[in-house]
Amino acid sequence: MFLAVFVRAFASHNNSVSILQQHYNRLPIRKKFIKAIKRGTLVWDRGQVKIPPILCEGYDPPKQCLLPNEKNKNRQYRGRFEKLQSKRVSFYD
Repeated sequence: MFLAVFVRAFASHNNSVSILQQHYNRLPIRKKFIKAIKRGTLVWDRGQVKIPPILCEGYDPPKQCLLPNEKNKNRQYRGRFEKLQSKRVSFYD
């Protein structure tokens, strides 16, 4: 009897919510933006929901993704995404 109570009290919680998911669920934004952040299509940055940095073929990475000794690279794409003609475009990891 004691063993059954002990096992039940310290069983692993299969339906628990991780601390990261709890943090995302408490953000003061709409549910659709929370889903997009969890999916990875948007990024939470200093109180704003933003599009993540995009890496384009033929251009340098965005300024915020460069190391301190690489800050002099100035070939970032600055136009609209619709007018980008690169063959390969991905999110910068």
